[in-house]
Amino acid sequence: MSDLNDRVLATMPPLPAPIAGRVARYRVAMVAAQPDIAESLLRRAALDLWKSAKVADTMHPPEEASNIRRSIADELTDIGVVIGQIDPDVAQLIIVEAQDPSPLDDDPLPDTELLNGHQSAPPFDDTPLPNGPGDYYANGKTAGHDDASLSDADQPPLTIEEWLARNLPAPDFIMGNWLSTTTRGLLVGPTGLGKTNLALALALNIAAGKDFLHWRGRRPCKGLYVDGEMSRRLLRQRIEDAVNRLGERPAGFHALSHEDVEKFAPLNTAAGEAYIERFITQIKPDFIVFDSIMCLLMGDMKDGVSWSAVMPWVRSLTRRRIGQLWLHHTGHDGSRSYGDKTKEWQLDTVMHMEAIEREDTDVSFALEFRKARERTPATRADFQRARVALVGDQWTVEAPAIAAPAHVSPLGQRFLSALHNALAGDNVDSRHGCRAVTLDMWRAECVAIGLLEIELGKPAPPTARSLFSKHRRELIVANRIACHNDLVWIIP
Repeated sequence: MSDLNDRVLATMPPLPAPIAGRVARYRVAMVAAQPDIAESLLRRAALDLWKSAKVADTMHPPEEASNIRRSIADELTDIGVVIGQIDPDVAQLIIVEAQDPSPLDDDPLPDTELLNGHQSAPPFDDTPLPNGPGDYYANGKTAGHDDASLSDADQPPLTIEEWLARNLPAPDFIMGNWLSTTTRGLLVGPTGLGKTNLALALALNIAAGKDFLHWRGRRPCKGLYVDGEMSRRLLRQRIEDAVNRLGERPAGFHALSHEDVEKFAPLNTAAGEAYIERFITQIKPDFIVFDSIMCLLMGDMKDGVSWSAVMPWVRSLTRRRIGQLWLHHTGHDGSRSYGDKTKEWQLDTVMHMEAIEREDTDVSFALEFRKARERTPATRADFQRARVALVGDQWTVEAPAIAAPAHVSPLGQRFLSALHNALAGDNVDSRHGCRAVTLDMWRAECVAIGLLEIELGKPAPPTARSLFSKHRRELIVANRIACHNDLVWIIP
């Protein structure tokens, strides 16, 4: 049911609550529907939601009403093409025709056929469509959410006690303490400063689970790099250069060039998003890099319309725990991103690159986090302003308060992975806000994955004790772990 929940939660927040609720119900119905009724279900959804749009036209300013219509069109395309797997041209025809239906099209497929003829479909809420603005927000209530229908189970957390009692998943960091599978990041810099080189290096190191600059690698990940700027020849060269610097070819890294796709659709259109969704289904990435906004979206970047059209999809990726890094250019004013600033308000991490001249390299810049919602006093070193350069075909980083993590041997990395496994269990303690386990639990995990040879119920032989102690000290010296008495934990 997780995929079903993800799709329901992906409903656009900007839509008025009554319309958003209807969209969510059609998403649920399409997920569970049999293929033979997908087109009929889309037609019913289109007729229903376009009626809602007409009501919204009378209640909202023209610009807001236009945005609602655009959101409805994108939602209908997502329901039909992405969820229902309907041919995009057929889906588009159904959606367009439903805006001006004939009198015979009031109910293309009765609910009884949806439900009784196809028992796999979920219960469908056939709340009557509001007849006019007076019914749209009756007495301050939204359609389908009156006092009688709001049960205790539907009540969201409101009090301090309810919020503090919530068991919410911790961020799944995949690079340092700033990039996780729910990050929505923006990397801004002048043309030619090295955004693509930096982003490719970051993506490859994340895929390999390796450290990069002053950030610690967490685990090997799956990633997708979507390029809308370069020729495929140049992209290939950049990938080859980045692989050579890394020293390996991580299997989790994938790259898509716009030049390999005839009539590549902008990502702020339903067709463009649907195309990328194919690769998301195939790869199941932990993160995606989009290079860049001005090349992958259509429209004028000076206002917020172009970006607002892609934000519902951006949010849906977050709900599916797919981290994102969007690359963007500066304008004539190199101190700020080009165009409307609303995109920065809607993202949680914003990095800015500023040129620094060096005689020994063409790629040199200061990297500054101008927005960092995940920053805490304990992790602030990951977010400090740093001087980054590509010198002698190797990345370097300098910052007053930042020390790059010390090198750890390959075997030391395996011992660290064993500790990660032990910390993922249920029987854990806590030290300084970090999950902690006993040394015996860590040692047992090392035995379980074959790092140490110890017979069950017998004392550890001297060789096993020596090996465990050696790599425990290595990780402590490298500032990767901390120990106190019998407890051990990973330093953030």
